[in-house]
Amino acid sequence: MKSVNVKVKRFDPETKESRYQDYAVEVEDHEAVLDALIKIREYIDETLAVRCSCRSAICGSCAMRVNGHAKLACKTKLTDVMTD
Repeated sequence: MKSVNVKVKRFDPETKESRYQDYAVEVEDHEAVLDALIKIREYIDETLAVRCSCRSAICGSCAMRVNGHAKLACKTKLTDVMTD
């Protein structure tokens, strides 16, 4: 397991502004972006909303922008999109 920093764009409905929030999360090399987001939601910040259904790259409900590119969070390995 290694600790990675995940930067999530959050929307604040009160101010109607977006901001980035950083989370340090422990992940395995084989885990997907969705796995990291679920860990953040379950163990670090319960206010994080994540939509997912099948976790098999079929339904598309976990589609999001990752490093500026459209990706399926359940299919995209975290190690493939990590930057230095």
